[in-house]
Amino acid sequence: MSDSEIELNGPAQHSRRKRLPSVWNAKSRVSAGFRYHAGNMIATDMATSPEAVPRQYVFESLIGKDRTPLWNKMLFWEDLFFDSVSAERDAVGMDQVPAEMMSRYFGLGQMEKKRLEEDEDKLLATTLHNVTGFMVMMKVPKPEIKKKIRRLLGKAHIGLVYSQEVNELLDEINNLYGNDIDLKPSVSRQMRKHSFVVHAGTDTRGDVLFMEVCDDAIIIRSGNGSVCDRCWYEKLINMTYCPKTKVLCLWRKVHQETRLDKFYTKKCRELYYCVKESMEKAALRQNGVQGGNELGGEFPIQDVKTGEGGLLQVTLEGIGLKFAHTKQFIELKDIKKCHTKKDVFIIHEYNTQSKEVMKKRYKSSMANEICYAVLCVFSYVAAAKSAENNRKEMEAKMANKRIEYLQD
Repeated sequence: MSDSEIELNGPAQHSRRKRLPSVWNAKSRVSAGFRYHAGNMIATDMATSPEAVPRQYVFESLIGKDRTPLWNKMLFWEDLFFDSVSAERDAVGMDQVPAEMMSRYFGLGQMEKKRLEEDEDKLLATTLHNVTGFMVMMKVPKPEIKKKIRRLLGKAHIGLVYSQEVNELLDEINNLYGNDIDLKPSVSRQMRKHSFVVHAGTDTRGDVLFMEVCDDAIIIRSGNGSVCDRCWYEKLINMTYCPKTKVLCLWRKVHQETRLDKFYTKKCRELYYCVKESMEKAALRQNGVQGGNELGGEFPIQDVKTGEGGLLQVTLEGIGLKFAHTKQFIELKDIKKCHTKKDVFIIHEYNTQSKEVMKKRYKSSMANEICYAVLCVFSYVAAAKSAENNRKEMEAKMANKRIEYLQD
């Protein structure tokens, strides 16, 4: 745990906030009158003798007369920095499928690009700050610390704002000793995410996985904690859950194909609304900077049963089928299910006359695009209905308040 987390969450939280920085106590026996906290140099009370400091830290034993020369090797600290960055990136889900992440980055709007760049800079700057603190703690020569940290700063290509924070720390290290530099909490500990235990498939016989709902994606980890899959919100087409079977279904676009993943969890409802809330916040953050694909479309098809060629049109009202001699329109409310099997698009249509569900198969090289378009229409209609219901509820509440006011 970092020093910042101890001060914010520890038992002395209330008293620390009340007292002035000028009367802070020395942290250890090797302190020399200052502490570096939140970017500021704070004078400490040196009236008490070093022996009166209540705590004794592990590093004090490591820098005694048996201090190992390993601490003076700059290659060790450089390897420590890169290993720490790699572990942090893996913990927050940044270190999986780099090509996919770069492809997503180039497709984002300017605001989202800037946010991701700042997240990366913050991770690197926080790690550099803590590495500097450890180097001072282990009595590495100060000129060597400045030289190595500034070289790593250049290699990391950190932005101006966060690189300035690191440079300000380096300007003050001549007056800092031992653990006078308060460590910052790592980015992975600050990351806001909700974790759920799920099973792959529709029951408990599937593999145990951990599903993390983050700000811009759902991260799926295996039992040992490694990232095995990630679902970006902009790739998510549709999401449903069944409270009876406790199964969450995710439809998403993967390599121009529509894929359905099912997960079983006892907290199915909580998981669904957690993802829904996170997706809504992500959409508000992007603020419509990036336009998506237009709803609906027209696609060439061939009826598997008759071999007749024609066109399939997806609209907000349903699916239109147009052949040389016949026309048919399937209303959206009558479509119970749709999916693809290789290059065949399959519709499950409810027949109101026979009261049976009928399967219709249409072959097309654009089968996945047809399924994607239909699922997008379903999602759009469901969102519109939800917004309309919320509007009606708000209008009803306002009407009731107006009546109550007039009666008073």
